[in-house]
Amino acid sequence: MSAKLQAAEPARPTVPVRLTVSYKTPQALLGEFTRSVGAGGVELESRKRLPVGTRFQFEMRAEGMAAPVEVLGEVVSVTQLGGGKYRLGIRYDQGGDRNGLDAVLQCIFDSHRYEKVRKHPRIPIRLHAQEDSPGSPSYVIRDISQGGVGVELEGSSLPRQVRVGSPFLLEVTLSIGKLALHGEVVWASSPPPERAKWLRPSFGVGFGKLRPDTQERLGKILALKGLPPPPWRAQVSFGMDAVSRMP
Repeated sequence: MSAKLQAAEPARPTVPVRLTVSYKTPQALLGEFTRSVGAGGVELESRKRLPVGTRFQFEMRAEGMAAPVEVLGEVVSVTQLGGGKYRLGIRYDQGGDRNGLDAVLQCIFDSHRYEKVRKHPRIPIRLHAQEDSPGSPSYVIRDISQGGVGVELEGSSLPRQVRVGSPFLLEVTLSIGKLALHGEVVWASSPPPERAKWLRPSFGVGFGKLRPDTQERLGKILALKGLPPPPWRAQVSFGMDAVSRMP
């Protein structure tokens, strides 16, 4: 039986616990950053009981990058497990210092100059999305660029409405207003059964001609600015449903 620990046991530290996490590439760092911060928090298993209110300062570092990306965290719940272990619920906050984050973004944009296949640099982002209908499957917007998005399905197979040529609409409510990105599915892929354990069904979307205000808001997303408080959520539509909702 698990028991919730109270904030009064023991006294919380006044100095944040500093942790450093290293990544091989800026893309890997940014992918983990958007996944963690976008979810709003994480649960970690620990052998040490830390009181509610304990603050963390995570330094995310990528090889070749001088400045780290800093993420702040705070323990909001502690649950006692068996075997002297504890489950810590940690709430994330991006923090106010963007120097490291901006440097990582710039590195990704600069490295795209040598890209011969893709027209626009892609920014790893983790936006969970669903359709506006009961029983909708869960989608994850995994990357975004000025030209389109990559999407994964949290399931075993692509739904019938996801097919090449199908109209598509992605709607995200930002702190600066609503962002509606329209386009069409340009490729779709389901892994063979023998690889389904490691790969998810996925598809790519190419954007249509976007209005100037939409392009401006998309630019904010690519700079990871203007995003709403976590958890980040989005809505997707396909076919005539997408067409009827397009601005």
